[in-house]
Amino acid sequence: MLIPVLSVLITWAGGFWALAGNGPAEYGFPLPWKTVELVPTCFSCPQPTSYNWSFFILDAAFYAAIGYGIVLFYAWLCSRPA
Repeated sequence: MLIPVLSVLITWAGGFWALAGNGPAEYGFPLPWKTVELVPTCFSCPQPTSYNWSFFILDAAFYAAIGYGIVLFYAWLCSRPA
């Protein structure tokens, strides 16, 4: 239960990290699941934001696969005879 929760939290936290590029600001790693359009409006106006939930789910699955891989590798190391 801990690995899926951590993978979703890591994916959500990645939504605050902008990817470099021209045009709209894209957030999320490895797949950009959050896009903020840069519209020249007033300084304090909120910018239009769109979310790609399928990329969010794939990002969470990516981090969950890494977490389960680490757990399986650790279990394999512990089960080896010394």
